[in-house]
Amino acid sequence: MQPMSLNKLAGLSYCIGAVLITIPFLLQITAGGTPEEGTLIWRYFSNSILEGGNLSLLFPLMSITGIAFLIFATYTLNGILQKEKEDGILSLGTVFMILGSIGFMFVWALDYHILWGQDVVGEWTEAALGMTMEIGIVVLFGAVNWAGVQCFASALAFRGYGNPILMKITSAFAGLHVVNHWYTIFTLDSMSSNSIMPFFIGMSIGQLVLFAFNISLGMGLLKKG
Repeated sequence: MQPMSLNKLAGLSYCIGAVLITIPFLLQITAGGTPEEGTLIWRYFSNSILEGGNLSLLFPLMSITGIAFLIFATYTLNGILQKEKEDGILSLGTVFMILGSIGFMFVWALDYHILWGQDVVGEWTEAALGMTMEIGIVVLFGAVNWAGVQCFASALAFRGYGNPILMKITSAFAGLHVVNHWYTIFTLDSMSSNSIMPFFIGMSIGQLVLFAFNISLGMGLLKKG
């Protein structure tokens, strides 16, 4: 077996990671729907996980694997580019993205906490509480992750790496979505689905932006071989 270059392996990791994290997210969003206004939103989302069957077991596995691929790809791309020209903003973005990604790994693991907890007690009344833990981690670590994406994409756009328009779009959206995270922290109402909808809309759009961003970087690295 011949060794694979870092460019090629990082490129494949970007592409594989992008697919693995996007499929579960989009399927959960499209199949899950939205809670009715005036109901406890945590109960609605936790019930969606409990009713997901084997998919609720598969999605965290796919997502965490995808995140691991993306962490490797981002770390490797940063190392490659730093050898060409040192860039502090690029490194800052890399660290923030990795820290945020680790937080998302914990989020997906909490799906199993919700699923398996119902087998520990007769009536699983704490599932909604587990969901509040998930959302708390998503909002806090997500803000760090998107701040990292903003720095990373901005640094790539400044040095003319990859698709310049896509880098600028990703950077601009990431900055706005960080503000969306902060806004959600101070306005969220557990009994109002309307209070969390701007956040979920931002997450949905962000997933598509990241998919295009990661695939673009992956294809660029694969071309370099």
